[in-house]
Amino acid sequence: MTTPTLEQYKPYKGPESYQVEDAAFFFGRREMADQIVAHVLSAQMSLLHAQSGAGKTSLLNALLIPQLEQRGWTPVRILPQNDPVRATRIACLQYVVPPPEAEALALRRALDGLFSAADDPTLDELLARYDDAQILPLRDPRKRCLIAPVPLDELAARYPALDGGKVTPYLCRLLRSSLDLASVADHLAAIATACGTGSESWLPVRGDTRVRQLLQALDAPACRAAYATTLDYLDLPVRELRPFIDNLLCIYGSVRPGFCLVLLFDQFEELFTRFVDAGSLHAPGSHDMPDWRLRVEFIDELRTLCREPPAEDGRRRRGRRSPLPVRFLLSMRSEYIAQLRPIREFVPELDRSACQLELLTQASARQAIEEPAVLYGYTYEEECFNQILADLLKEERYIEPAHLSLVCEKLWLESGRQLVRGAAPAAAAELPTVPLATYAERLHGARGILRDFLHDFLVALADDDERREALELIEPLITGSGTRNIVERRQLIQFPFRDPTRRTSLLDKLVNRTLVRIEPRLGGQFIEITHEFLIPAIQEALQKYLYGNVEYQQFRVALRALAESQRDPAASATDSVINRAEFAVLDRNRQRVQWNGWAVEQMLRAWLCHGSGSEQRATLRYWLDAASGLAAIADLGTIRQRLAGSAAGPGFLSRPELQQINANRDRQAFTPAERLAILRSELLRATAEEHADVRHWTQQVMQ
Repeated sequence: MTTPTLEQYKPYKGPESYQVEDAAFFFGRREMADQIVAHVLSAQMSLLHAQSGAGKTSLLNALLIPQLEQRGWTPVRILPQNDPVRATRIACLQYVVPPPEAEALALRRALDGLFSAADDPTLDELLARYDDAQILPLRDPRKRCLIAPVPLDELAARYPALDGGKVTPYLCRLLRSSLDLASVADHLAAIATACGTGSESWLPVRGDTRVRQLLQALDAPACRAAYATTLDYLDLPVRELRPFIDNLLCIYGSVRPGFCLVLLFDQFEELFTRFVDAGSLHAPGSHDMPDWRLRVEFIDELRTLCREPPAEDGRRRRGRRSPLPVRFLLSMRSEYIAQLRPIREFVPELDRSACQLELLTQASARQAIEEPAVLYGYTYEEECFNQILADLLKEERYIEPAHLSLVCEKLWLESGRQLVRGAAPAAAAELPTVPLATYAERLHGARGILRDFLHDFLVALADDDERREALELIEPLITGSGTRNIVERRQLIQFPFRDPTRRTSLLDKLVNRTLVRIEPRLGGQFIEITHEFLIPAIQEALQKYLYGNVEYQQFRVALRALAESQRDPAASATDSVINRAEFAVLDRNRQRVQWNGWAVEQMLRAWLCHGSGSEQRATLRYWLDAASGLAAIADLGTIRQRLAGSAAGPGFLSRPELQQINANRDRQAFTPAERLAILRSELLRATAEEHADVRHWTQQVMQ
């Protein structure tokens, strides 16, 4: 395996959410996690809600999932995605029954990472080496790498029911101590029994089982055939969730002792922001909106999962068809909990099992700062601790986890990794410290770090052009009064005469760096800045890269003029829709524009109106070549359709099109408007050898 670096696995996650493999570095939320687990185990359905940025997903991944597994439950985290019912089915199959190829990949990864090629350890020896802090300390990047999910990749085609993505093998759960060897053995035996093979045909999974022997068993055709058969049994060919979960419990759960399921629905608010009927008055493009009926369907499916279904004869039968032994947790943003009325109708006790995740207290924030650093072998001066907490404090009591994580990540990159590089962690009293001066003077405190968060992203881009276009995407996300604005994604991507592929790539980079977030609502995807603290930094960057560059500002004005003319047929039918200055700046910046035939024609018109002198001949030749490159050779019928034009007037024809017209002109009759359009194109295109064609069409127009 490729050895990961300290840069890949840091003590802090910065803007990213914590994952299950990051559990050892997630501090300050233990008490809240215990409270939520208690609700999950005592109620059929529970609710976790918080404001955006409080860390709900991190809490689920780093604390709730491991704790529930240690208590014998199988927690499945589910996102609504484009189809909540289908997403639930896929997530259950991926987490409950990952393929043996994934198990083998995780086992081989651990073997290669912890032993030499000649070693053949037992499972007990593998686990002991992973747990040995002398061999694999917590700060070693391999510690998290070896328990991270594995990609399905080519397995997606072999097992379409799993739908690609990543899965978490049971061997990863074994390494992180969420499960024991007996549970892994029960899982593998359940697959064999479920498909009728019988658990006795499988290699026993015990502490003294050799790792390479287990790998051979997982790679064997019989093992993979048994898994494929079991997966076919579990992937019931019905859409409804009740029979799917019933079937999963009956086939798999009945042969795996103690199997219990918890469905963790993360980002549940998307059910109400994404699957919405915008109505018949919605703007064009509504056909791309997710079907609002998927929300109604999913809530109905939850109802059937939570309530005892009626018997087939309409009468309730004592002791039969009881509610499923499944727990549910809804995790969502607090401002949407009023939307849960349809769910409260069949879970009236939902609010009694609700937990609100507050921002970090000062004590919790100090834990979140100090404990990960100590695990890596360094700490902070006391004055540095106090100043960070004072700078980030809100309402004299709370600290936002996102701000704290960004500040600590920057201090790690600036000072922490230099303190620990190449050195083993010392005793707590001897740990090297990050000085107050690094935080307060070199990085200018929390305000400077949060401001530089955007600056660091911009510096990492390829060139000034990328920086300007990235800022053009952000610019509409701030109102004139300096507050956050929300803009539909297509308004940012589908911008006139700009490359949508390039803009999509830049938007993805902004999302990945968590500078902006995409929020599905009202059937579309809406973009907003992630944090208010970014606004001053964005305004400063806009002034530096956009507003302070006169040439680029003139280019943007000219581009807007061109776009406005395209929307105005009356204007675009005139001799020139852009003035001399606009033509000049567009010509100088032509590589920044995605030209279409109409825009190229406007540049040619502008040259005819404003261009002159021998130095302009090269410019004319460029736009003539551009027009020829944009126009495809078509049949005469298509060419005549182009000649007919539209309300905006006909466009210039390419040289190949003119050649085709001239080859057929004696056999075709052309209208006066067509003859005029052909002459205009001939005047632009004709070479010295084609003056006869110019004279022909001049005579035709003069008739």
